[in-house]
Amino acid sequence: MHRDRRGTAVSDEATDWNASDVAGFSTGVSLPDERTPATGEPVGLQYFDYDDDLGPEGDHWTRIAREADRIARAGYSAVWVQPPMEPNTPDSNGYNPRDHLTWDSPLGTESEFEAMVDRLANAQAGEVEVYIDAIVNHTATDDPGDGTYAHLDDPDHYHHPHEGGRTTMQLFDLWDLDQTNPEVTRHLRAYVEKIAQTGCAGVRWDAAKHVPMWYFEEFLNDWADQHDFFRVGEVFDGDTDFLEAYADTGMRTFDYPLFFTMHDAFHEGGDLRWLEGALQHEDSLLGRDPDSAATFVANHDEGPPQLSRLAYAFILTAPGYPFVYTNYATAEGVDYDAEWLSNLVWIKRTLADGEQFVRHADRDLFVHERYRNLLTGINKADCPRTEWVYTGWEETTLRDYTGSGDVIEADEDGWVELTVPAKGWVCYAPA
Repeated sequence: MHRDRRGTAVSDEATDWNASDVAGFSTGVSLPDERTPATGEPVGLQYFDYDDDLGPEGDHWTRIAREADRIARAGYSAVWVQPPMEPNTPDSNGYNPRDHLTWDSPLGTESEFEAMVDRLANAQAGEVEVYIDAIVNHTATDDPGDGTYAHLDDPDHYHHPHEGGRTTMQLFDLWDLDQTNPEVTRHLRAYVEKIAQTGCAGVRWDAAKHVPMWYFEEFLNDWADQHDFFRVGEVFDGDTDFLEAYADTGMRTFDYPLFFTMHDAFHEGGDLRWLEGALQHEDSLLGRDPDSAATFVANHDEGPPQLSRLAYAFILTAPGYPFVYTNYATAEGVDYDAEWLSNLVWIKRTLADGEQFVRHADRDLFVHERYRNLLTGINKADCPRTEWVYTGWEETTLRDYTGSGDVIEADEDGWVELTVPAKGWVCYAPA
């Protein structure tokens, strides 16, 4: 779904960085064999073929299948893809389904989708799961009274298009499903079963804010639980209380309050103390309930902050389940296996674990520790920064796993002298 951006508008030029612009990218540091991803946390890749104006390029499922080994080598735990269902328009990005149960679309055929899932599951560098963008709020824009929809062709299956509130009205002229109708529930149950049968391991509930909370708690998340699905809801809202209420139905939710804060903080005129405040004052889901937070720097609806690489350095070292965004159709997002990014994904998968503590925050420098596992410094200033910071280690040698910083020592009281390069980051852990 396309939505207006909230936050400071940033030109395309402001986010078009080269590796040489950032001092914190990986320098090819060797990764020790004794560290294994089992000690860290997962990272998802949002890999889309999505264009607001022209629709997808197509052949997307076979493209991902061809890149399965590359995706796995880059360290991703899962790939989140847009809806594969049959749409009601030939140039659809997937969000206007005509038939939830037929998966031939402009993105590829159903058999190609299943082949992609199998190829990712058997990638040489390790299994990569597939999360589908699941639509449970609506069908497409055609009047159901015309018999347009294969399984839900009765107007009684829908709310009146122009009456009611957030959970009953049409969204972008898409016909809103009436979840109190037993036929709708039977159909959506069959849809979830099909998702499981195709080998998918999780769902991103599209437009979750527009589906009643009780329906997630009583039906959708219960069905997902029966298949041990990962699930995350798109609750597009800046109110942390509101997000938490949806998360309490049994899923993660995308942390929009954190995203809005990062959009302002990771900006040339921003202040990284705003990020500290979102965590310390629980003005984000990450600050309040990290296990419920799915974090992101950009997606198909929202553009990145100006200093997007620094924002990625934060979410890929913080708690929560982060998603990296790339879009084949428009070249938006990032190169998902760029060296600097693959290094951060490895750090998240290998070193990031434990409770988060903010060790220092000022306008340009932010330092946080995953207790006794990982110390990260992020610097948005145009010059290096050096600060003494407290850590959970005592008399311990720490190595920077980005390869850019010198070895440092935590003293007997736990203090270290930390230097962070200009417009860059460092990630220290025991050597």
